[in-house]
Amino acid sequence: MNQESPQGKGMWDRMMRDTARALRKKDRLAVGVSGGADSVALAETLWRLGARPVIWHFNHRWRGATAQADANWVRRWAQKRKLGFRLGRAKKPGRTGEGQARKERWDFFFRQARRDGLRELWLAHQQDDQAETVLMQLLRGAGPDGLAGMSERNNRGKVTIVRPWLRISRREVRQGAREVGLNWREDATNADRKGWRSRVRHQILPYLEKQYGREVKGVLGRTAEIFSGEKEYWSEEIGKIPTCPDVRPWRKKPVAWQRRAIRVWLADRGHIGASWREIEGVRKVVLGESLRAQVKGDAGVGRSLNKLFWIKKMGLIAKGKSKC
Repeated sequence: MNQESPQGKGMWDRMMRDTARALRKKDRLAVGVSGGADSVALAETLWRLGARPVIWHFNHRWRGATAQADANWVRRWAQKRKLGFRLGRAKKPGRTGEGQARKERWDFFFRQARRDGLRELWLAHQQDDQAETVLMQLLRGAGPDGLAGMSERNNRGKVTIVRPWLRISRREVRQGAREVGLNWREDATNADRKGWRSRVRHQILPYLEKQYGREVKGVLGRTAEIFSGEKEYWSEEIGKIPTCPDVRPWRKKPVAWQRRAIRVWLADRGHIGASWREIEGVRKVVLGESLRAQVKGDAGVGRSLNKLFWIKKMGLIAKGKSKC
């Protein structure tokens, strides 16, 4: 086993230190590895620290033979280090929307976590990814929880997601990887302008930095840390919300409390990152101004006998009928 001390100088040593700080146990964890510089470097730091992560790779099947070559490269990388490798593939070839691609990837992660019996998934999101996420959430009106961005450690169901490099930039990760001679794969889709995140990365953020006259990614990252603390506070303040809460006490609460409670309740139903329009629509149901509010495609929220209930598909719920 290749085990290194996380002490020293240089960007690679900082990456090793940040990984070591977040590493609570060296077994029973997985790393999502696309083959790009960030994920390969993260998996490498874990391996050099003595961990034995299982390598999870998901092929979106957007780029045909090139995508398969990426999967083969990651497999060989894992085998060279005697690490387990798991491959997931999209059901159909061809490009999908970013949202669909993300859902398929996460479905694979959670499915594989159950099969492998793993409770920790490490991802190489860094400061640039955080800045992009915060700006995208701001523009879609996702509210304070959206501005909290990604957390270094958070639970999604039974899986703990660990992101140790949220304070390190994409440029710094590549610098560190070069310091130790790492190789990686370049994904050409990261450079196109088709996806919303890609346009934020290559057009909007550079434009803001040019007009503002300073680097903004760090500012957005610090904003995420501030709102992350707010999110923790409100989580304790609101507490556990029943599946079908009685909304009469909610009507006496401040508007900020109502919005937070609605967001938490929707997240518990699986609708994470609700928009301003959706939150306000549900708030009208809470206040008694309407009986239904549609959210997230065909799903919705209803009220019966002063209790909220979740509707998986609006058309399948009889008028006035509650599942509570």
